[in-house]
Amino acid sequence: MDDEANDVVLNFHDSLLYKADVCLLDDQRWLNDKLLGFCFEYFEREKFNHSADKLCLINPDVAQCIKILPSEQLGEFLDPLNLPTKQYVFLPVNDSEQCEQTGGSHWSLLVYIRNRQEFRHYDSSRDSNKEIARKLAYKLQPFVHAPMGRMKFLEMEGPQQCNSYDCGVFVIATAEHLCKELCEGYSIPLIEIVTQKTVTEARRKIKDLIYQTAKDYSGS
Repeated sequence: MDDEANDVVLNFHDSLLYKADVCLLDDQRWLNDKLLGFCFEYFEREKFNHSADKLCLINPDVAQCIKILPSEQLGEFLDPLNLPTKQYVFLPVNDSEQCEQTGGSHWSLLVYIRNRQEFRHYDSSRDSNKEIARKLAYKLQPFVHAPMGRMKFLEMEGPQQCNSYDCGVFVIATAEHLCKELCEGYSIPLIEIVTQKTVTEARRKIKDLIYQTAKDYSGS
């Protein structure tokens, strides 16, 4: 079983997923940073690549660096992302305080909307990551060139999880919905689309996406 767990399932640009990672999509498992990172990268490079000039979905490892490292060290991570040119910036937020790993016990989603000068925080376990997300928003502020005097941090009403392990799937599903809303004019409310039922179903859909993407990219 250990040997199988180390089998590579998908090598997609910056995302490398092993069988042990994909197995976390089975029922009642907490999703790790690699799974969130793949979904964010897939959204940016494939599903919403028509909006690549205005959309940035930041990898969980980079989001962790923003949170932990001193501001003067962040340029090397953030300058290549061209954040001042992006209209929408998505960051997964976790409650880990460790610099060398993401980890933690809860995921939430922070989104910067440039034309509103707002950081919006979506937390499926109400307010659990509020203060962490607020600090992250103000730390990111100079790198997105948000005017400090007008910038707002908003705790958004959003779908809520009914268990202790689905937070990562809620982040992925919420990010996908908001990309549709912001980049494609999708108008059905978030709370009608992302529910505990659809999040439970999303685990299988993400797993199917991983294997289909592996198949599509196996020759590249």
